[in-house]
Amino acid sequence: MRFASGLHAARTLSSALATRSGQLGHTSDPSKPPVSIRQVAAAAGVSIATVSRAINTPSAVAEPTLSRVRAAIEQLGYAPNPLAQALMSGESRVLGIALPWFHGEFFTRMLQGADEEATRLGYHLLVTSMTRAQASRRKDRILGTGLIDGMIVIIDDVHDPLAQEVIDSPMPSVMVCADFSDKGVDSVVLDNKRGTREAVEHLLRWVDAGKCFFVGGPMGNVDSQERAATFTAALAERGHQVRPDQVSFGEYGVTWGKEWAMRAHQRRTLDGAAILAANDEIACGILRAAESARLWVPDQVRIVGFDDTRLASLMRPTLSSVALPMEDVGAAAVRALVARMERRETPTTCVRLPTRLVVRESSTAATF
Repeated sequence: MRFASGLHAARTLSSALATRSGQLGHTSDPSKPPVSIRQVAAAAGVSIATVSRAINTPSAVAEPTLSRVRAAIEQLGYAPNPLAQALMSGESRVLGIALPWFHGEFFTRMLQGADEEATRLGYHLLVTSMTRAQASRRKDRILGTGLIDGMIVIIDDVHDPLAQEVIDSPMPSVMVCADFSDKGVDSVVLDNKRGTREAVEHLLRWVDAGKCFFVGGPMGNVDSQERAATFTAALAERGHQVRPDQVSFGEYGVTWGKEWAMRAHQRRTLDGAAILAANDEIACGILRAAESARLWVPDQVRIVGFDDTRLASLMRPTLSSVALPMEDVGAAAVRALVARMERRETPTTCVRLPTRLVVRESSTAATF
């Protein structure tokens, strides 16, 4: 991938700012020391400003002068710093992406799609992570430099203060995972309702609504909330009012899945249950806890995860899971951002990408 981490970007930025006046460049031969624009000006017998115009707007320079500058550039092996040129022109061809964190297949796949699409459109990516505590400070540091032309921001928490800062910012931006199109920000989201409904309908083929459970991630998480609400609505359409113990929130991880499953086993509700987990790691924890309790999957417990990560096909039994088109999410976010930069006055839009259930062994045995 050709995106830069926050640390690398900061170093690149320091170098770029040093070249903003156009005084530094580099040699076309990496074995030789850098050649400055000042050296080119001296060799051509012109000012630094004239060299800069010859490079950036050659039509504004008289032909004899332009020829002398080009001859000096060729003789010295001078190559203009492309980032410095971008800063001088006001267009960096760099798009920023702010993530809640770096790790995990979910964001890795999204970045892969974004990087490929950005490259296709002639842009580079600058990637940084922003926790709630860091959000305002890091956003100001990045946006205030002029290094990026636009920003893609992943909002995974409904209480994230960064959302309002993006809404208020004049910089072209796209929100991912949460729909803020009604607040003036283009958005790219997953169709959580479709995948959740497919999963619930699949599980209800085997058990009554009262034996279905949703095990979510953090309560404030955008995706977790939408999946829980859709789960509740799907059971209500079957005439079942969801009990408090049928919807739970915790953390996106194996440990939380194990904890939930052990408590359900103690309440004697795990045996015969059909469970939709908010991600594959939670589902993995539930499966391991069920096996520890000598409840076999899928004969006694049925489980469906979310994300369809590589973990789903590696587990034994293999895990049914709702697949998310994360590469497409990244690519769609880049396309939406570039479109916004080119047409700032058009109405904001929300791109909603489909999810789909992939059925495997963890949910397909004979009826209880």
